[in-house]
Amino acid sequence: MTAHIYRANAVSLATMALAMIAQPALGQDKAASVAHSPSGDGELGEIIVTARKVGESSQSLPITVTAFTGEDLANKVVKSAQDLQAVTPGLTVSNNSSGGTPIFAVRGTATELGIEGGVAVYFNDVPLISTAGIANSSYDVSTIEILKGPQGTQFGTNTTGGTISVRSNLPTGEFKGYVMAGYGNFNRRELEGMINIPVNDVVRLRFAGNYVKRDGYINNPDNGGISPKSYQNENHYSFRGTLSIETGSLKNYLIADYYNRDEAPFGQIPTIFAPSLSGVYLPTLFPQAKLGDYNTIYQGPNPSPNQTSHFGKADLYGIQNRTELEISSALSLRNVLGYRNDHTTISEDNPSVTPVVVDVLRDDKTSQWTDDLTLRYENSELGLRASLGGYYSFMRRETGFNVNVLQGLYAFFGFPTSPDSVINTNNFEIKTFRSRAVYFNADYDLTRTITAQGGFRYNWDSVNSTVTAGSNLANPATPFGTLPAFGPDFFPSAHKPCNVSSMVGYSNFNPANCSASRAAEFRAPSWMFGITNKFSDKVLGYAKISHGYLAGGTNFTLRDQGRTTFDPEKNTMIEIGVKADWRLAGRPIRTNLALYRGKITDKQVYANANYNDPPGSTGFGVVNAAKESVYGFDVEMRYSPVAGLTLDLSYNYIKAKFDEFLYPGLGGNGNGMPSGLPGDAFIPAVDLSGTTPAQTPKHQMNVAATYDWPVSPDIGNVSTTLSVYYTSSITQANRLSDFDRAAAGALNTVPGYFLANASLNWGNIMKSPVSLQLWMRNILNKHYVTASQIQIATFGWATQTYGAPRTFGASAKVMF
Repeated sequence: MTAHIYRANAVSLATMALAMIAQPALGQDKAASVAHSPSGDGELGEIIVTARKVGESSQSLPITVTAFTGEDLANKVVKSAQDLQAVTPGLTVSNNSSGGTPIFAVRGTATELGIEGGVAVYFNDVPLISTAGIANSSYDVSTIEILKGPQGTQFGTNTTGGTISVRSNLPTGEFKGYVMAGYGNFNRRELEGMINIPVNDVVRLRFAGNYVKRDGYINNPDNGGISPKSYQNENHYSFRGTLSIETGSLKNYLIADYYNRDEAPFGQIPTIFAPSLSGVYLPTLFPQAKLGDYNTIYQGPNPSPNQTSHFGKADLYGIQNRTELEISSALSLRNVLGYRNDHTTISEDNPSVTPVVVDVLRDDKTSQWTDDLTLRYENSELGLRASLGGYYSFMRRETGFNVNVLQGLYAFFGFPTSPDSVINTNNFEIKTFRSRAVYFNADYDLTRTITAQGGFRYNWDSVNSTVTAGSNLANPATPFGTLPAFGPDFFPSAHKPCNVSSMVGYSNFNPANCSASRAAEFRAPSWMFGITNKFSDKVLGYAKISHGYLAGGTNFTLRDQGRTTFDPEKNTMIEIGVKADWRLAGRPIRTNLALYRGKITDKQVYANANYNDPPGSTGFGVVNAAKESVYGFDVEMRYSPVAGLTLDLSYNYIKAKFDEFLYPGLGGNGNGMPSGLPGDAFIPAVDLSGTTPAQTPKHQMNVAATYDWPVSPDIGNVSTTLSVYYTSSITQANRLSDFDRAAAGALNTVPGYFLANASLNWGNIMKSPVSLQLWMRNILNKHYVTASQIQIATFGWATQTYGAPRTFGASAKVMF
């Protein structure tokens, strides 16, 4: 590990050393900035983004990119990463069971449990380990940029779906700051602040922080003990600090950030009870079990002496150093060194009933070093812009699982316990992932209006994994009546000996120390070729073909034979688009259209399984679909029909299907064959060719209107924004067992829904430094489902989670 740190630091120090001997340059700072122009002056303005590492107008890029300024985010009431879905066509955001860790999907490719990099998420220029790092980071930001399609030939890590980049504001030469306080329903309290300090002409500092606490909107009237009074609350805080040094040809930015969350996230609300494969019917066992609804869970105190609580916690920090050196008017060097450390823990009870049936604890500790070095050349006389770079990352993750089945049930009735009645299992993994890549990208002006583009990247990736597992069922000598412990206990012990059955499918299994290991290496190219035609200063057309690569990996708890590893995913996509600013009825209008078609091989698909040994044990991981195709289009329009009024319309259509996908048989005894025993958890193979992949809505639309009120400057700046969002239905899981489909198959379709949000903003009230905002989300108080989980066959229940109800609040900001 130390060697990796030394190598990464050496690159950064070498970059600084080059800066000390460089000659002064004439180039200007190309960091991201925003040029905003209100619609009253007849122009729509533009957003400057750094999608290609240099500041460029989003309208000049041959990339489908949606970008928002900090002002846009406030006006459209984007309070979290989850809210980005309502303002970005083609972006789907869902939550995992722990909440606070959004799952992003773009053009049919997602970043979810086990699939890392399908959609890369950046804070400034460093890829994040966990999406929890940007879950609530929309304060004091310069831009949030969403790029669609395969990426990787320009910078950073490689992706097959797209990238999401959050860019914080950098220090400026003006002493300033603000303090903001807000309050909303469900007792929502928010405090935010920023201060910018120019120490001198060279050194500048900027600090910002945010704190939010809110009661949950899912009530639990049966709470007791350590059972939460409400679910889906907010309790998080974060801060960041930036030190900039700018002198002559050298610019250096040191950025540190921290985020902490301690919440009671989404409860698994039971919506169906039905007999399981083994004949268990929960309401017969305990009449106290109650079905919930969109805002109510009935979960009483855990009767077990080994208490568990329902929580989702995160403790994340990172530090990055970006150095930019202008070597000459044509040549520049840039290096981004980053370190991130994430610790996330979830503890949940499934389903949310009394008594508790299944307790799950997961703990992840992850560290990551990255370094990205780029040499850029630009010659306007030759019409050539080129970059050459190298990327390195090293990640180490420790993951522990503890699952306890039936302990609460048996303790509730006072039954004696034995290894055959209470199931307690643990799994632990240490995984390392190393990625090395070189990339090259060039733009060449064939004429004054036509430009050819090309990019190439080659990756060398490797993954190593060591696992261990234990189960109390592996110890026939466990004293009768002993309740197994539950908690952060992830290793085999005298009470939970080695669970051999969960590891026999792995290579290099060592029964002496109860461990199994496996390793894999992957290497592949990514590339892009395209051409743009600037028909006029306001109209850009482009066509390109890009090929992306997503590394394979190892599965942790999915133990079926031949499924402990999975292969790389490769995506080839063709895209054509037009970006145009023109005038309609004498007023400015912007229309952006992109059409795309992609072919994906070895598509990485999330899968889970239930096993017979021990009964009730589960696994999750990734399997490869042979082929998938996707096509669709994105439309974005902005129009100012009258002075002061700006209308936005965005729409995304996507049609995705598995062209060839034999979903493998999983679970049971883990050998790909049914056991023939009563209650067998094996799910047989099924041909999913021709079906739509899960989590892929066919239609998404957003419409927004912002009006700048024509009031006297003595009164201030007053604006109103109203936005509406629609998404069509999705399939929750790609595969259900025949038993689950017959009992609760309808729940596997998550219905589409419609939401409306609004804000009223009054800035510089009566020429004062005070601003006020009133906001409301889900104005019509729609009750909508965001996810479903069907476990009828194994446990006898199905659960759902719901989106937020109507929320509203007010905030006041004081500038100085």
